[in-house]
Amino acid sequence: MSHWEYSITTHTAADVLARLSVSPQEAERVVYCDTGGRCFFDEAPNPYVSALEAILNERGREGWILVQTILRRDDMICFWRRERP
Repeated sequence: MSHWEYSITTHTAADVLARLSVSPQEAERVVYCDTGGRCFFDEAPNPYVSALEAILNERGREGWILVQTILRRDDMICFWRRERP
């Protein structure tokens, strides 16, 4: 039987902006949140998607599996798991 360990990380809008391949002025806004807190991407690929991939790939290289992501207006929460040795 597998045993898992879990991790929850929060990534702010500033974390995403720090990983942009272009300046924020050159990139269009691509994540929209409505007043009910539902967030979504408009069209991809774009610099923001690449920045989010960079954040997610960092943890993936450490063996973490992304279980769920919650996008909010100014940040995202990621739930991870990996098999315990």
